[in-house]
Amino acid sequence: MKILIWLVALFALAVGVTLFAQLNTGYALLFVPPWRIEISINVFILLVVLTVVIVYAITRVVAELGGLPTRVRKYRERQRLDASIKLEREARIAFFEGRYQRAERLAAEALALSTAQEAIAVNGLLAARAAHAMRDFARRDKHFADLKQKLGGPQKLALAMNMAELYLDERRYADADVAIAEARAISPKLTAAMRLELRLRQREDDPQAVLQLVDQLSRSEALDAAQASRIRIQAQLSLLASVPMSLAELKVWWSKLSADDKQAPAIVLAMVDQLVAHDAPEDARRIIEEALALQWSPELVERYGRLHLPAEARVQQLQLAETWLHTRPNDYQLLLTLGRLCHARSLWGKAQNYLEACLAVEKTALAHAELASLLEQLDRHEEAARHYRASLELALGR
Repeated sequence: MKILIWLVALFALAVGVTLFAQLNTGYALLFVPPWRIEISINVFILLVVLTVVIVYAITRVVAELGGLPTRVRKYRERQRLDASIKLEREARIAFFEGRYQRAERLAAEALALSTAQEAIAVNGLLAARAAHAMRDFARRDKHFADLKQKLGGPQKLALAMNMAELYLDERRYADADVAIAEARAISPKLTAAMRLELRLRQREDDPQAVLQLVDQLSRSEALDAAQASRIRIQAQLSLLASVPMSLAELKVWWSKLSADDKQAPAIVLAMVDQLVAHDAPEDARRIIEEALALQWSPELVERYGRLHLPAEARVQQLQLAETWLHTRPNDYQLLLTLGRLCHARSLWGKAQNYLEACLAVEKTALAHAELASLLEQLDRHEEAARHYRASLELALGR
């Protein structure tokens, strides 16, 4: 249908032009001294049209010939880009397959064909990570050095983060520290950089820095509560063990702890040991009682029975421990502690009952040893020897 319409239109145009030529009897006069030319107006119009067409054709040919080098250059650049993209994809697949040697080779070839900063960063970092996976640290560092010269702007952050991670994996802590500082300088609030720094400070055993980073990551919700609590407890224990403190400094440190840290059995036990070492068992007793009032801990209960306190304080200890027994009658650690407290007060009968009750719930080497010591004081040597043997067998069995 379209062809028919075009044919009708062309015939109509031809008829129109023919009629116009027959009716148009004028002429055009061209005067170029010393010549004078008269031609039909129809011929003149035809010559003008032909001239315009010829000039347009010549202009197009010249333009096409002049733009040929540019088109050739763009064609070659497009070929390089397509080849670079193909090599990059093959390198990624090889890396994920664990074929690191092939991945590094393909990424290096893609890097040689890359011109854009993003492509250079991706291929260079992929080659570096493949070399690191093969433990070829010299080649990895060469890739890093090349990227430092070629990259700028936002890609610097990607380079710094990868250098920090891989140096940390290699345990080159000084170099990792420099790379993390570069990343933090570019993006101070980047949680991934803070997590890397946290790993670094943990390996350097820098508890103060670890505590600060854990607080920052917790506020940004980059760490869950359980993970943050575990790291914080370990850092507090490391700080307590590494920094000698006087009794006054120890109390100040304890007062600054969060409520959750004060309930952590590991921290409480470490604090108790420090207080006992500073000859402050009363403070140790108070801390254990406060912690147990908030959260029950068998470890703290066991330690509670080994505090060396005056006779009056031991009476109070025994009374409080017996109130705990109402809600936890089958807690063998509590029964062991009660046996020790009664033994310390020379309440032989009660001590024996508590220790035997402890063994009835859970046979432990400590309970057998405590009962053996009690029986030995009561001159019941044969029974004491039997419990000593039982204690030794349990200890060796474990």
